[in-house]
Amino acid sequence: MFLAFVLNYVPEKWILGLLGLIPIYLGIKVAIYDDCEGEKRAKKELNEKGLSKLVGTVAIVTIASCGADNIGLFVPYFVTLSVTNLLLTLFVFLILIFFLVFTAQKLANIPGIGEIVEKFSRWIMAIIYIALGLFIIIENDTIQTILGFIF
Repeated sequence: MFLAFVLNYVPEKWILGLLGLIPIYLGIKVAIYDDCEGEKRAKKELNEKGLSKLVGTVAIVTIASCGADNIGLFVPYFVTLSVTNLLLTLFVFLILIFFLVFTAQKLANIPGIGEIVEKFSRWIMAIIYIALGLFIIIENDTIQTILGFIF
């Protein structure tokens, strides 16, 4: 969050749009390579300790997923927000973490759903990362500015 606040003072908005290349790279990386290490660690912890409480699950998933790839994913988005919108986004983000994990846990218990989601999770993540990167680039007029420099 501090990095996003500092980057908010970059003079040209289109330069911030270049940060959208990070989630695009991560999306391509997820599509090419299988399971990330954070997910493997989280699954191992859940299996070893047998955590069934929602709070424990949320804590482990959140801690395991706070790697450099997620920093690279969220900073480009956070940097485009004002301080007020950043705080509001973080508040909503924290609430939705609990909601999404609870919902995912309930859906995974439905026969067949868990297997389908597990099978396609890599592709779903890749699409979301790439879409977020494109959104950041387009929202900051990066493509138009670069094309303006060229032509």
